[in-house]
Amino acid sequence: MSVYEKAVLDLLKEGPKQRKWIVGQLCPRIMSQKKAQKTLNELENAGKVKAVSKRIGGSRRWSTWYVLPGQEYLLDIDAGRVIAAVERLWGLLFRPPTPDEIAVETGITPGEAENLAYKLATQTGWFNPKPELIRHTRKKLADVLLCAALMRDGKVGEDGKSKDFNYDNDIETVEEAKRFLKEHPEMLPQLPEHWTDTISWPPQALKYLGENYRPKIRFKPAILFG
Repeated sequence: MSVYEKAVLDLLKEGPKQRKWIVGQLCPRIMSQKKAQKTLNELENAGKVKAVSKRIGGSRRWSTWYVLPGQEYLLDIDAGRVIAAVERLWGLLFRPPTPDEIAVETGITPGEAENLAYKLATQTGWFNPKPELIRHTRKKLADVLLCAALMRDGKVGEDGKSKDFNYDNDIETVEEAKRFLKEHPEMLPQLPEHWTDTISWPPQALKYLGENYRPKIRFKPAILFG
């Protein structure tokens, strides 16, 4: 196998790719555009890749995709939506989504979602989470969202420092809170005036917490003098 063939096949290990994208990755850093097309043709003639023409959106234009043999199903619209949903939800939930969660996200039936999720598992790393994992990660999500809300309201710094709340030794929660504060501010709760009151979660958070969840408040222990 030539270095040129290996470069193309390495790109396709991650799933189907448009010709335009492949050329952009390889040319001119590794090979010329002419050499790239020649390599693609040789790989196709040898049966190592398949070329599939797909219409671009609702237009009349067509685009050529290259895919490894046996992975043609990844070009299916629903398969692409499932891959995107798994990746997005995993980033939100700190776990793989359930088939029902994938179905809600993609608009397909839970049965279809589960079937495709299993078929695509080698690409996404997906597995069907058990109830224990769901409970554990629900607590983690609520804790991260609370920390992010405290950052938003100036009660905790982006370094995790605070005179009232204890996140000093939890780098992971602080970093994830910064990410949610930036990428998902719509999920952050409104903090109560008195901490004995119920925390008000927005619908975007309740959708994944599944209840009006009350996380443990990390108050710093009181220091008594005298």
